[in-house]
Amino acid sequence: MTDDAVSGQGYSDSGVIGRVLVGAARLYPVPAVSVTALLAAGVVLGAMGDWLLRDSNGPVNLNLSLWVASVAVAAVALHRRAALALDRERVAWLLVGVVFAAGLAWRDAPPLKLLALGCATLTFALAAHRRSASWVRRAGVVRYAVALALGALHAWTAAALALVDAARSTPRVESGRAAGWRRAAAVARGLAIAAPLLVVFGALFMSADAVFARLVSDVIRVDFERIAGHIVLFSICAWLSTGYLRGFLTGTEPSPLVDGRQGIEGQGVPAPKRLALGMTEAATAMGAIDLLFLVFVIVQFRYFFGGNALVQVTPGLTYAEYARRGFFELVAANALVVPVLLAADWLVDRRVRRDVLVFRSLAGVQIGLVLAIAASALQRLRLYHASYGLTESRFYAMVLLIWIGAMLLWLAATVLRGRRDPFAFGALASGLATVALLLVINPDAIVARTNVARITSAGPPVRFDAAYATSLSADAAPVLIDALPALPRDLQCPIARRMLRRWPPDRERSIRSWNWSEERASDAVRAHEAELRLMVGPNQRCEATGNTASPGVGTR
Repeated sequence: MTDDAVSGQGYSDSGVIGRVLVGAARLYPVPAVSVTALLAAGVVLGAMGDWLLRDSNGPVNLNLSLWVASVAVAAVALHRRAALALDRERVAWLLVGVVFAAGLAWRDAPPLKLLALGCATLTFALAAHRRSASWVRRAGVVRYAVALALGALHAWTAAALALVDAARSTPRVESGRAAGWRRAAAVARGLAIAAPLLVVFGALFMSADAVFARLVSDVIRVDFERIAGHIVLFSICAWLSTGYLRGFLTGTEPSPLVDGRQGIEGQGVPAPKRLALGMTEAATAMGAIDLLFLVFVIVQFRYFFGGNALVQVTPGLTYAEYARRGFFELVAANALVVPVLLAADWLVDRRVRRDVLVFRSLAGVQIGLVLAIAASALQRLRLYHASYGLTESRFYAMVLLIWIGAMLLWLAATVLRGRRDPFAFGALASGLATVALLLVINPDAIVARTNVARITSAGPPVRFDAAYATSLSADAAPVLIDALPALPRDLQCPIARRMLRRWPPDRERSIRSWNWSEERASDAVRAHEAELRLMVGPNQRCEATGNTASPGVGTR
């Protein structure tokens, strides 16, 4: 971009906001050839977003997946139009984001959709952070967080910089076409000024004369609420996509970040001295935490090995108190250990080898104790599942707990051995792989299948929460429908009725909100419609007989 463009010949930067915008535009310069194409892409993506997402028949599914893919295609196309070298790793991260966004059209469970959308957002932010994505394999956790924050900031604010780019690229000499645009802009401003006065006087005249009111009503048949909805959705989609695309072109990193080992980007510029923590302080803090963990693990050992019998004979101790109350707290405690250990490793002064060995020993003991606590949490979940069944929250918490345990082992294999660099990328890759695995294995179907297996097993009779089972997403519907013949009769009617109401066989939905799991649920209802209607009966009423709910599943 030339100095003339930067100086803002066509843009007034005399105000504070103007100077801030021009300064931000200078910090993230866009090639002049890309300005018009960038704005055009934003308008097109805004229109696509309005057409795809404005569907009242259901939640976001295929529509949002397609819009995210369109943003990725536009990012690559704009990059090529600007004649900039396109890094393959950036394209790979965009592709990963598109694949995760496709999960919105695959699964129906809201937690799974949220995880898939979060992974897509993260990978898009990583792709936009720098013009070469090789940094992702060497970066730390903080850099990932910075990339995500800057990506979100650009998506919400950089569209304003694109408008500044367009204003600053106005030619210095006004051609005939430019003069025409100037006159058109003046006319538009005049209409904008007159609009509120026209509305006020028009309303007065309509109130004063019925014939005039009928004439205006016949001529102006406008659904203002619908128009406003289109404008809002179009504006949001156009604004976000323009901001992200501009950030992808320029990179969201404002300046070379400081590397504590090599200075600024390896240029030999000395890095600022970081805060170091003395070994006495570090050892005291970690020793106190280790002691607390050790006491807790000792207390838990008697329950861990005692199993069901100990819970049953302990006065005042119930499964609800033992399992439900403690499981999620233990998951939270495990989750906090990883950032604590990373922060401690970063703060500890490594100049004395003996101090480093002491720290690593204390950290290793802490990891071992945390893994024991994780085993205790899983034991609580096993006992609770045996008594009350499985729910979405328990399943996702169990997956999180297992992933945290794997991260602790990975931390011990990398950070505690002086190889801090690979840890963050390993955690990122394993997190994305875990979400991808969840999309494949279908958690809601596992929850439904597990609870059905409990009630249909040959063991002692258990209660089944039909209301919770039918509240699961479409991912679980085929499992429940296939299992209906094996369930007690008093459960068949409410489940069958709920299946017919939620996923009717004659359901019609726009292709924009198509979802594979919902389609499978409707297909399953269609294939078993006769049996389902027979279970419901002619009066569509189900009488409870006392075995339709469990106090554990879905309520505890």
